[in-house]
Amino acid sequence: MATLFFNSELEKITERRKISIKSKTYKDFIEEVLSIFPDLQGSGLMEMALAIDGEIIHEPFLVAIPDNSELHFVFKISGG
Repeated sequence: MATLFFNSELEKITERRKISIKSKTYKDFIEEVLSIFPDLQGSGLMEMALAIDGEIIHEPFLVAIPDNSELHFVFKISGG
């Protein structure tokens, strides 16, 4: 299982610092997180990047979730 860590912003909603995730694909991962924490529905998760074991993935839609990985939602930084 992977471990999802919540940043302080999301922790205010989930009231948890981390959870274990069974999902193997990003789509299933999002569905699993939202089924556990329905209040995250309007939180902007889909606009965030996903860090897997420290590697930030800006478009994680086709990414596999490795076993025993560390996951973090990361706010995307835009420049201009």
